[in-house]
Amino acid sequence: MAAAALLGAIALAAPLGAATSPLSISARPSIVSATNTVRLFGRLSNGQPGQSIQIEMSECGGYGWRVLTHTETTSLGAWDVGVDPITTTKFRASWRNATSTVVTVRARPYIFTDNHHHQRLLVEVRANEPFKSALLQRRERNRWVLVRPFTLGRSFSGSAADLHLRLHRGTRVRIVLTQAQVGRCYLPAQTTTVVT
Repeated sequence: MAAAALLGAIALAAPLGAATSPLSISARPSIVSATNTVRLFGRLSNGQPGQSIQIEMSECGGYGWRVLTHTETTSLGAWDVGVDPITTTKFRASWRNATSTVVTVRARPYIFTDNHHHQRLLVEVRANEPFKSALLQRRERNRWVLVRPFTLGRSFSGSAADLHLRLHRGTRVRIVLTQAQVGRCYLPAQTTTVVT
């Protein structure tokens, strides 16, 4: 029963055109933060277990396709593996001389904030590349307004800043990265509300 349910999910999630290859591939979720794990899964149409499936990736801004990992088919030819993309990435699977269709997982930078010190906000952006700037916004009634843009410096995880705030205690703020700031390889990102 469980195997039948898994195959049903794979069939529904398989991209159009997958019937031209004996190997299917899908990704869940298809939009992630740069710290999330993505589940890649699919099926070998001949249903053979124990077959080696090669997972390949092509990162945005990278240098083409490269081998990421290998996995094996289980009952009824199903396969499943976890991956951790930190930028928008294309994935495909291969078996012998066959290659699946391509799935794309789009990524947002992960923004970490620490406001343990009053009038000071530490910002860390985790991504595959550094960013130059971000926006500090504050909540005013039912909308967000710009406080100021600020510069991001390089850090071991991507980008970082140490903001000194001149805001009343209890002000609700957030950090925003726009599409123009993150470039073509990422989706825009924002933090949850931080209370100063």
